[in-house]
Amino acid sequence: MTSEARHQTKPPSSIIEAMLDAAVLAPSPDNNQPWLYRKHADRIEVFLDTARSLPSDESSMFDLTAIGAAVENAVIAASHHGQATEVIWQGFDGDHPDPTSCVCEIRLTQDRTSAVTQDPLFDQIPLRCTCRKPYSKAPLEEATRKQLEAAISPFPEVQIDWVTEPSQKSKLGKIVASTDALRFRHQPFHEELFRQLRFTPEEAERTRDGLDVRTLELPPGVATVLKSLRSWKVMQALHTLHLTPLLTAPSAQAIKASGAIAFLSVPEKSSEAFFRGGRAIERFWLEGTAADLSMHPVGSPPIFLLQSNPKPGFGPIIDRARAGIIELLPNLRTRALQLAFRVGSAPPPTERSLRLRQADRIR
Repeated sequence: MTSEARHQTKPPSSIIEAMLDAAVLAPSPDNNQPWLYRKHADRIEVFLDTARSLPSDESSMFDLTAIGAAVENAVIAASHHGQATEVIWQGFDGDHPDPTSCVCEIRLTQDRTSAVTQDPLFDQIPLRCTCRKPYSKAPLEEATRKQLEAAISPFPEVQIDWVTEPSQKSKLGKIVASTDALRFRHQPFHEELFRQLRFTPEEAERTRDGLDVRTLELPPGVATVLKSLRSWKVMQALHTLHLTPLLTAPSAQAIKASGAIAFLSVPEKSSEAFFRGGRAIERFWLEGTAADLSMHPVGSPPIFLLQSNPKPGFGPIIDRARAGIIELLPNLRTRALQLAFRVGSAPPPTERSLRLRQADRIR
């Protein structure tokens, strides 16, 4: 990809609209789309809509990842139209912001005499998607890994570590299966999962959020079985019969069969670090899209390893998972893991998640 300099030619109001159109295409946890925007003549205020937060996201890490990704899309879109921007992080205390307080602003700069370098990732914004299909086992070439790492260079504090060896991927698959199982073992997390699932195309179209089961790439008939597990009593019966591994075995196999697993981490657990990490993660994903790679976020290790006060019975599982990941990637001992990805080659996804319309996310 190449970039070129461009002068602003559109009025600021049109550029603001283009930025918002790009922002709402960002990824988010379980497609919860936790952003709200307020438009001004020369800036956009960004809010975190805590009403859409997931209970498992106790530190708002995944919500802030989504906010960061949305802001990065907006900045990229502005550059495409020759408009320079300044992102101002407002911050907040604690794990969750006041929903009435702006967490960051994107300001249009006033200098219209200088040309702005267009970000070459702009064209990838509408193409980026999650692909949960089986991946080729072909290793990800080192040159490709370097290309993905270069994409996040504007955020040098964000680090990428790779799991590439078959034996490492096999060990990691077991770790991911163990953390995936936690979402089925705690009733509030179980309810969260099924609240986000959309079992019919009509439901997916009506809500335009959550996880359309068609995007999960399940074998025939499995969606019906999954729907029956909506009942917590049925899920408890599965636990009693020690059948929970049947639900998580596909995760282990998917990890094992990927070209590589990327771990993106930040230096510390803070709201600004997670926000900036989200911006870097979006650039990583867009660069992968440009390279015709398939990407699938692996969220359970980051979200559960981050918890300082695990739910009863979770502690030993989380401790073993943390120790296993640090054994594979010692660099993560002193860093905060923000997100992991399966990366490789696969056919295009069967379906893509829908998005709420821009007008529905304006405050």
